[in-house]
Amino acid sequence: MKYKIGILGNGSWSSALVKILTDNGHAVNWWMRSEEAIASIQKTGHNPHYLSIVKYNNTHLHLQKVVEETVALSDIIIVGIPSAYVVDVLKHCDAKIFENKKIVSAIKGILPTENELLNKYLEKNFGVKIENYACISGPCHAEEVAAEKLSYLTFASTNLDLSKEVASYFENRYIKTVISNDVYGVQYAAVLKNIY
Repeated sequence: MKYKIGILGNGSWSSALVKILTDNGHAVNWWMRSEEAIASIQKTGHNPHYLSIVKYNNTHLHLQKVVEETVALSDIIIVGIPSAYVVDVLKHCDAKIFENKKIVSAIKGILPTENELLNKYLEKNFGVKIENYACISGPCHAEEVAAEKLSYLTFASTNLDLSKEVASYFENRYIKTVISNDVYGVQYAAVLKNIY
């Protein structure tokens, strides 16, 4: 089954993930806070502030400035908002916004205002079940992905079918994928990577 993919955030990591997905021919609903970035991508195909060397294929992009619109249009939601801002972005959303959605965390850190991982925050505030949650991590940087240097990403979920499904969207000649069921270990490893 092909899912409609949505990405929340337009920092360097989210921009890199969008590059991978669109390079693989997947349509992406992309929410970004910056109207300037939306206008630039629509006009030139470049994100003006992050990974500006990447030229996006606009035929695969549907840009939105309203979070709820991106979520409504998507079956899989990739959260790439920096951990310090996730709560601010989501706190005004309806508690049922993620009902029947699969959530994939691409953030690298604990939510500082909540002192917890994204899956616990989403479970507590939006009723997201752990089997509908996955996370992405890996020993790579957005700039390396932009340059198409060989990189590795781990996709973890207690629901291995979900891990495999999401990983299949990212696998290509410059991205190799690993599957795991250790949601907590992979997320804490990402936190430690940033510290080290």
